[in-house]
This record gives sequence, structure tokens and C-alpha cells, in this order.
Amino acid sequence: MSTFSLVNNIASNSAQSRLNSTSNQLNQTLQRLSSGLRINRSGDDAAGLAIANGFRSDVSVLSQGVRNANDGLSTLQIIDGGLNTISGLLDRAASLASQSASGTFSGDRNTLQAELSSVLNEIDRQSQNIGLGGASGTDEGRFNRAINVFIGGGASATAAGNSVAVDLSSSRVDRTGLSLSSLNIGTGAGSVTSDNDISAGITAAETFTFQKVGSSGQLESFTIGLSAGASSSNIVDAINTDANAQAAGIAASIDSSNKLVLSSSQFFTVSSDVADGAGQTGIGGAGAAIGDVAITGAVNSQAVAVSAGTVGDTQTLSFSGAEIGFEGSAKNVTFATAVAASAGATAAAAAVNNDVDLRAAGVFAVVDKADSSSVSFVSLNAFNLGISSTSVAAADNNIDTLQTQTAVTGATLTGGEQGGKDAIAAIQAAVASLGAVQGKVGAGQNNLVQGIDLATAQITNFQAAESAIRDADIAAEASNLARLNTLQQAGVSALAQANQSTQAILALLR
Repeated sequence: MSTFSLVNNIASNSAQSRLNSTSNQLNQTLQRLSSGLRINRSGDDAAGLAIANGFRSDVSVLSQGVRNANDGLSTLQIIDGGLNTISGLLDRAASLASQSASGTFSGDRNTLQAELSSVLNEIDRQSQNIGLGGASGTDEGRFNRAINVFIGGGASATAAGNSVAVDLSSSRVDRTGLSLSSLNIGTGAGSVTSDNDISAGITAAETFTFQKVGSSGQLESFTIGLSAGASSSNIVDAINTDANAQAAGIAASIDSSNKLVLSSSQFFTVSSDVADGAGQTGIGGAGAAIGDVAITGAVNSQAVAVSAGTVGDTQTLSFSGAEIGFEGSAKNVTFATAVAASAGATAAAAAVNNDVDLRAAGVFAVVDKADSSSVSFVSLNAFNLGISSTSVAAADNNIDTLQTQTAVTGATLTGGEQGGKDAIAAIQAAVASLGAVQGKVGAGQNNLVQGIDLATAQITNFQAAESAIRDADIAAEASNLARLNTLQQAGVSALAQANQSTQAILALLR
């Protein structure tokens, strides 16, 4: 039941309340239309907002994950390109080995060995550049590990499901990883292995003294110094980066027993100024040719003892053999005996090393660096050696052995035809190993491409799910706008009528 009242205008109050409600709804509709979002503040739909934010976070993670995967794919493509190049280098190495393995090959096998060493050096360089080989031939490359590329997969994905794994551990493709460190297809070569495990480095400073054949045919010496505390990789790097060692074809590596290995297809000697012992290399210990001087790269070597002689007597060294060019007649060099054994050894070595014909034939002499009491005659080629004297008493001579022409004993060093065959087998195994690494890289590329495809589809689906919750229905909001505009106009008119209703009460008071 309604009453007429001058104090309270109930109709006006009701009209105002309705008008305010319509205005609020109209403002909300205008906000949704202008932003395109159904939820503009938490109060619009708190539960829906939490779900939509979760979907938006998933989209953000997956979008970065796609970029991560593309970066990983680019890295694998770079690695794959390097592997293809290394595969071509292995083909060239196999060709060289096949050429040396032929019994009808009449060229210089040392030339083949030189090119093979160049090919292996390039394999080391390229493997290092693509991250699958160490700088020193012993260190692991930066990608020799299990690589996990994070992509994401939504809140329900497991830790493993969020990443694509590419396991390149144990996938080195340098000469060490491919087991190609000791290939020799030349005329013969050898290596010097230290006595001691140097995985912990060396404790005292040490200097290696090398001898090599110079461009003039004379023996030349050079040294490589190592600092106290140098690691095994430091030692290998110091030797492999030394210009003189490279010119002599001397390469350093670490074997499976963590011992230093020095090898070359050319003649060289090496000695150390530090005595063999724990924490040092022990070069020149077991297997050394004379004292602390290890002779390698010489297929033929003969060490002879030196004793005190008589001044005025002479001795003649007689070298012969088809391989050194003295088949019909021997090449003789004469030197004066000396009272001191060391002087006799030096005189004998000088007589050989100063002879032009013997230098050209590749025959050299090396004095024992430890006590100078013996001298070795060495050559890459087989030869015979005899010694004669002007003295009747053998005791008056510095060298008392080999009074008759004797064939010098050859070392059992792989090279030549057999070395080529061994190299072919090693290269075939390396090709298989490289193929296994390429298989891992290829599988990783495919997995990343598939991961990108899935992540892209998930991004679309998560965006659609977020849109269904957060985005405004423009058609519905446009209808609301028309309806609310009409209601607002009607409300304003109704409020004006309600405000005029009190005028009717004045008619009762007239």
C-alpha cells in the first residue's frame, strides 16, 4: 500500500537505484568492448582469472622454449656440417693409406705420411671448432656431454618431458676420439713413451732436448721447457704447438695409462734434464736406445760402447747397403782415437755427421747424453756397419766391436705397406665411430623439430583456452550496450517522472 509523502519519494529512490545499476553495467560493457577482455579486474571472475593466468604462463614458457629449440637446432646443424667435412677428410686419409698399403707403390711413403699428418691435424682443428674435440687432443670438447634443450610442455609435464636430450658424451671426433693418433704409413716410425703416469702433472720444472735433421742435413737441437706444476694437457700443448717440433713431425699425446707419448715418422731423439722419478715424465728410461737419449723414427740403429784410446791411432767406420746408396762399395769415414772415451764418442759422431754423402744417405750418429760413453749410428734405411783400426791392439781403439762388416739390427716399427694396411683398418673403425656420432646429431635434430611442432601446437591450444576465459564476446557485449543504453535513457525519463510526482501532493493543499 502506497502513501503520499512529502518527506520520502520512494519512486525516485527506486528509479535512482535502477539507474545506478544500469550505469554500472553499461560502464562494465564499455570497458569490455574497449579492452576486448571479459575479465579486466579480479572481481570480474577471480577463479577464471587464475586459470587464464596459468594458460598465459604456459604460453610464455613454450614461446621461449621454441626459441631455445631453434637455437639448439642451429647448433646441431653447425656440428653436422663439421662432421660431414671430417667425413670427407677421413675419405682422403683412407685414400692415402690405401696408396701406401699397395706393394707396387714406388713413390716416397714419407710424403704420404706428411699429408696424412696434415689431414689428421685438420680433423683435430675442425673437431675443436664444432666443440667435439679438445685443443690439446686430450681435453673434452664443450659439447662432449649430454645436452638438454628446455622447451616446456605445460604445468602437467614431467621434468623429462620439458626437455629434449641430445647425448654427445663419448662423442669426440678428433684423432684421439677416433683412435687415429698412431697412424704411420711412412717408411717407418716409432715413439717414445714416458715411464711414469703424469695425469697429475709434473712437480718440478723440466726441459726436453730434441735432436732432428735440419734442412742442411746436419743434426739440429732444440729444447722445450715445462714449468713446475704443468698439467698433462699443458705438456702436450707445449710440444704440439712448438714450431720446431712441428717441423720435425713430432706429436705428443697421452696414452691409456696416462703416460706421455712422443712420435714421429722422422728421425729424432729426446732427453730430459730431470731424473726419472715420481711426478716427472721419466723420458729415456725403459726402452731408451742409449742412456737417457731415446732414439725413435729410425728403423735401423746400432749402439756401440766407447772406451779410452791412444792418441795417434785412427779408426774407420765403414757403411754399406743398397738402401743407403752404397751397394757396390762402402762409404768410409775415418777419425782419430782419443784418450778420453767422451772425446772418442764425439769424434766418431762428428766423422759421420760431417760427411756429406752420409747425410744425403740419411745416416746419422748420436752421442749418449748421459755419460758420453757410447754412440749410436741410426738411419731410416737398412745399412751395414764395420769398424777397422790402424792399431794392432784392439785395446788402443775407442770402439772395440764390429771389426767386420755387420748388418745393423732393424727395429720392429710399423710403417710402409703394413702400416698402410693397419691405417686402413683404423680409418674404417673411425668412419663407423663418426657415423655413430652423426646418428646422435641427426636424431637430436629430428627430436628438436618434433619438439618445436608440438610446442607450437600447444601454444595455439593454450592461447585458445585462455581466450575462451579471458576474452570478451564482442557480439554479446554489443547487444548489451544497445540494451543498457535504452535502459539508461528510460531510467533517466522515469527518474524525471518520479521527481515530478510530489507536485501532485500540492494539489491537495490548494
